[in-house]
Amino acid sequence: MKDFAVPAGVARPAAADARSLVNHRLAELERRVGRVEAFILGVLCAIALSVLGGLVALLNLPRP
Repeated sequence: MKDFAVPAGVARPAAADARSLVNHRLAELERRVGRVEAFILGVLCAIALSVLGGLVALLNLPRP
């Protein structure tokens, strides 16, 4: 992974620094996944409300 790559001329980070980098990247990934989940849930809710509105409209049609 390029995010974790350390150039050859640079000293390697200590174990604690590497752990904090991994924790930071995991937290960032969790935030991104959370945003994607929220977006998908919002889209699904919009579709469900649209279908429900159409069903209510059909059920309220006057009978001949």
